[in-house]
Amino acid sequence: MDFLSLPPSYTTPMSVRGFMIFEDAKLPDSLAPYSDFLSKWGKKGAIQFIPLSEGSYWLAVIGLGKRVERSSDLTTLYRNKTAEYIRKGTTIGLKFFSLALPEPPTAASSKAIAEGAILGNYRFTKYRSTDTSPAATCESFFLEGGDLQAMEQGRHVATAQTYSRDLANEPGNVITPLIMADIAREIASRHGMELTILDEQQIQDKGLLALWHVGKGSKTPPRLVHLTYHPQGEETLGKIALVGKSVTFDSGGLCIKTRDGIKTMKCDKTGACNVLGIMNALPALQCPYEVHGLFGAVENMPDGNAYRPDDIIRAFNGKTIEIKNTDAEGRVTLADMLAYTSTLKPNAIIDMATLTGAAVTALGNYTAGLVSDWDKLSNDVLLSAEKAGERFHRFAMDDEKLREQIDTPYADVVNTGGPGGGVITAGMFLREFVDPTIPWAHLDIAAVDYYEKEFDCYGLGASAFATRTCLEYLLAEHK
Repeated sequence: MDFLSLPPSYTTPMSVRGFMIFEDAKLPDSLAPYSDFLSKWGKKGAIQFIPLSEGSYWLAVIGLGKRVERSSDLTTLYRNKTAEYIRKGTTIGLKFFSLALPEPPTAASSKAIAEGAILGNYRFTKYRSTDTSPAATCESFFLEGGDLQAMEQGRHVATAQTYSRDLANEPGNVITPLIMADIAREIASRHGMELTILDEQQIQDKGLLALWHVGKGSKTPPRLVHLTYHPQGEETLGKIALVGKSVTFDSGGLCIKTRDGIKTMKCDKTGACNVLGIMNALPALQCPYEVHGLFGAVENMPDGNAYRPDDIIRAFNGKTIEIKNTDAEGRVTLADMLAYTSTLKPNAIIDMATLTGAAVTALGNYTAGLVSDWDKLSNDVLLSAEKAGERFHRFAMDDEKLREQIDTPYADVVNTGGPGGGVITAGMFLREFVDPTIPWAHLDIAAVDYYEKEFDCYGLGASAFATRTCLEYLLAEHK
């Protein structure tokens, strides 16, 4: 998609000129003949495409509803409505889009609109050989008065998200732990990043036995991946580590999932896909931090060699884990990855994981969980999420009585806390494997990971939720 610096000529029936309007707004002169429809078209969610004379271009009205007060709410609204404008326009064969806002664009709104344009243009259709809808894709986009530099930044942020979506949407017969390592290798080669990959023997030799045990039931062996990005120049604002859960397919292991529960488990690698998408975008965004991207890639499969309920495993930091549920495997892999990452002594660790069904129960399908004891880091992440238009709810880990749910007489900790408080007890489990002197935040994205229908800037399938939040965090200065 090209972002244009000059308006298009509007000489083709595949062109559309769009106007975003609030309910109480006056219609632009181009739409004056349709003033009787303002009360309907200005409502939030209304998008009206108007064909002009045969062979000419189209007009479009994108309703914004009532005016919003907060700037972050406005940029979120612009991002989502731009995505819907592109998505619906391409289904009727439109390719060349322009857009006018009800007020002059700022850098923030220009960036958000560019993100919306890229995300609204996204569809995962590579395996379809028939019915290749939509009728078109957006080839060019012009924002009247837009900040092109900010729009290019928005392009890189949204492309990181679509990159992650592409990987997360790939099925388990295509993306395996070995392929995840190959993708990291390609990113490192293209951008000149440092890369460490540990194979199954090296994983065992280094004492990453929690990661090893989860992956050993599959004929495809696990891999540990560690990418490092260094900013240009000698100065850096600090060292940040991102850790992603990477279960390329989760059958549940010996505690096998139900027929319905096993669906979409190709997306249990989304945390790591987000890490790869973010690392791939950092050079173009000129991120000022040294960033480490890590994940332990496994398949969780039932097999004669699979790990079992009642097994006791010693993790990388020496703590022991009693296994009560082999389908609570993500936290077991993350135990080793967080302990391993702690040895890097970063200024902060943020992990992303499709971790708990409890997140869906607690939050529904449109808000992710943030679990952290660190107020400053939590506030910085929440501010980044607000700018990115992604909803998070913070959970505290201050209930010592709840902590007893992951106690066991046989090991240091048990890998499931049972019913009640599942998001928090999962966070408490992970906390056992993080250096207590390092600020750490856990992002549970299970509730927002996959959508069965399109809405706002989310398409059908994997959402790559938290990608934009983490990039906003990495592009800001944190004192």
